[in-house]
Amino acid sequence: MAAFKGEYSMTSIPPYMQYWGKAKKDPDSEGADYHLLPYHCLDVAAVAEIWLKTSPTLLLQIAKQLNTEPEKAQRIILFYILLHDLGKFDARFQNFREDIRKSLQGDDWEVEPDSTYYSHGSCGYQQFCQVFGVNQAMKAVAGHHGFCDVSFDYFEPDADEALIELDMHARQDWIHFCLQFCQLDTIPEVREISLLAGLCSVADWIGSSITDFTTEVDLNLAQYYQNTLPRAEAALKQTGMIEQILGAGFRFLFPSYAPRGVQCLLDNLPLKPGLTIVEADTGSGKTEFALAYASTLIKSGFADGVVFGLPTQATANGLFSRIGKAANILFPDALPTLAHGKSRYLLSDMSDESGFLHQSNKRAFLGAVSVATIDQILMGVLSVRHQFVRSFGTRKSVLVLDEIHSFDPYMMGLIEQVLKGQHQAYGSVILLSATLPEHTKEKLLSCYKGKFSSDEYPLVTHTDLLGNTKEYPLPEGMKVNKKRVVKTHIWQAENCLPSSDQIVQIHRWVVQGAMVAAICNTVADAQKLYLKIIAENPEYPVDLFHARYAFADRERIEKQVLSDYGKEAKRSGRLLISTQVIEQSLDLDFDIMISQIAPIEYLMQRMGRLWRHDRLNSSLQQRTNSIREPLFITLVPESELETETDLKQAQQHYSGSGYVYQNVRWLYRTQKFLQQHSELIFPDCYRSAIKFVHTLNAYHSEPEVLGAIADAFELKGEGSNYTARQISSMQSRPLNDVDPRCALLTRDGEMSVSVVLFNEQGELLHGGDFNEQQDRERSLISLAPKYARGQKCSEYFCYKAIVGRDIHYNELGFIRDEVAEELNLGR
Repeated sequence: MAAFKGEYSMTSIPPYMQYWGKAKKDPDSEGADYHLLPYHCLDVAAVAEIWLKTSPTLLLQIAKQLNTEPEKAQRIILFYILLHDLGKFDARFQNFREDIRKSLQGDDWEVEPDSTYYSHGSCGYQQFCQVFGVNQAMKAVAGHHGFCDVSFDYFEPDADEALIELDMHARQDWIHFCLQFCQLDTIPEVREISLLAGLCSVADWIGSSITDFTTEVDLNLAQYYQNTLPRAEAALKQTGMIEQILGAGFRFLFPSYAPRGVQCLLDNLPLKPGLTIVEADTGSGKTEFALAYASTLIKSGFADGVVFGLPTQATANGLFSRIGKAANILFPDALPTLAHGKSRYLLSDMSDESGFLHQSNKRAFLGAVSVATIDQILMGVLSVRHQFVRSFGTRKSVLVLDEIHSFDPYMMGLIEQVLKGQHQAYGSVILLSATLPEHTKEKLLSCYKGKFSSDEYPLVTHTDLLGNTKEYPLPEGMKVNKKRVVKTHIWQAENCLPSSDQIVQIHRWVVQGAMVAAICNTVADAQKLYLKIIAENPEYPVDLFHARYAFADRERIEKQVLSDYGKEAKRSGRLLISTQVIEQSLDLDFDIMISQIAPIEYLMQRMGRLWRHDRLNSSLQQRTNSIREPLFITLVPESELETETDLKQAQQHYSGSGYVYQNVRWLYRTQKFLQQHSELIFPDCYRSAIKFVHTLNAYHSEPEVLGAIADAFELKGEGSNYTARQISSMQSRPLNDVDPRCALLTRDGEMSVSVVLFNEQGELLHGGDFNEQQDRERSLISLAPKYARGQKCSEYFCYKAIVGRDIHYNELGFIRDEVAEELNLGR
């Protein structure tokens, strides 16, 4: 290998100075047409160095993974980042702008067009490996444009031998320069550095933004680098990614409030990275706990920010609207970011100084305070382009996952991979739940090698990076003196839908001024109940809310529901018929709730919207005097499951609820538990209820067929969990991260398809241009493939459906054909 030539003069120009790295998109614009490749590599390294100096946390995480001192770790990281564009020292890349290549290298050599598109990242990795062998760090930086393909057979360019030799010497000399520049004697032999790919990719974005199109070949590279550092620092600050936390802790965040419940345990928790599980009552302030604890970890140098993950867009929107003030207290110069499939529409009137963090969902994870739906976080462990940017954002932050009990086995398998990635990166996780089954808790703790033993409730469990676990029950003196008591009734009804007599009782309550919610487990049941009630022409408002509306309609309805049933609502008697969309994180407050049967933990979540706010001696509007206590009514079938019930009968016993939740044994046990308890005392009832329903062993008194259903459900769940973990480990060509099909990877079961709605005049239902994504998605609904109708559009992976001709859609939302026929509804 050729030796490094050292500093050079006009008569001794290293070969790597004959290569361009960035070219102007418009050659006719003023200034030079290109930026030499070494300068671009130094630009990117300068951004990375400033970032590592500004964020000791990030550097410390990387140093721990490298098992070396931070100073040496930084030199190793900068060395590999300087090589991220090694593949551009190649005639095929240079010939993308043949005019520039010839001006730098002369016009004596010819380069034949490449039969395939030349990928400088993947080819640069292969070129490196041919000389130095397989190297995970090099693979990480070479994939900075989305991924590094290692599956293809590499071949030399079809060009003159002298030009191929120039390319080889340029690469070799550049590697030698980078070793000397970073004060390294040899190529560092390192294992996988989980944060490197994300750091390099983002540094490349920012480094490219400060390109000043330098063409001089005789500049001193060390001096150029020093001159670049201030520009890199200014550009990095402008992105909003290196904000400094102003303070930390509950009292700093919420000075007007005294900590309550589990919040009183914050001062006892260890200030070190780890996995923290918070089990506490709905409405007990778990989110504030998580924000306060995360802030102390950030202030102590164990993280750079906090990322919240929520189950649904509605819950993410709800938290995002609540968290802004606290985020501003912690990071006064930063704006929180929101990441989900429709977040760009909610943030259309909001931007940071440069817009950098709001330009895409993957960038949203790079901010100081981020809120996202769980699917956006799970893409960080799946075969999706730039998945490492998402995982970089979460791993340098405290990751908070709310409603952790609500995910199915497939998603839980992906969540386990996310947690293991956090652990590998020396990062922290906080998991929140009111109703966490023991077997789920055991799996989650195992990601950090932890185990639990306490049966207390509320409870905070912390496992550090070495698997040492400490449990923090709430001392008796700190427990809530006033228990929350919920009266429970059982209503037997055909298909678990209220009978005529039961509807009369609902009418009576609402007329007396009660705020009532009726929750169905399927959209079809909610639509049927809504039509049945409004057919009586009630003298009070009746609202319908579910997930099968076009985005523009759902957004409007969600805002209206929060206004009419939220904390500040006028309480004049109103009925909301809904599905599970109001189950989590929406701040709604009902006097009475009626719900189709669901596993006990889901019913308890729904109960969290019952008498949510204390309205006595408050400026809030009072409850009606006709309702003296919280009442929760569960709708169950008219008949009981008997010992001799066969498999098919048992599976169909709970109608649509059985189809949704599948494990009929959970529904059967939930019904038995509620029949044995005419009132539930919170938070004392959580542990006993969850244990009763989720115990793996069969009870002697329950029909044997339920055991077969439960075993099949568990077997299917284990298969889904395994599939998720396997998919996460697959090395395959990734999907583009904005491809709607990415959702297929984050969720189990049948993939939904996008259906864009048009009116009979051929216009988008909610106006706009079909070719504009924002307009298209305002008129879009997601349906199972069997319900999709209309003209297929392969360009946008959707169907174009005309309302009234192709599908049923009105104030009820989307209506399945068989439901429309049953209800005698025309298109």
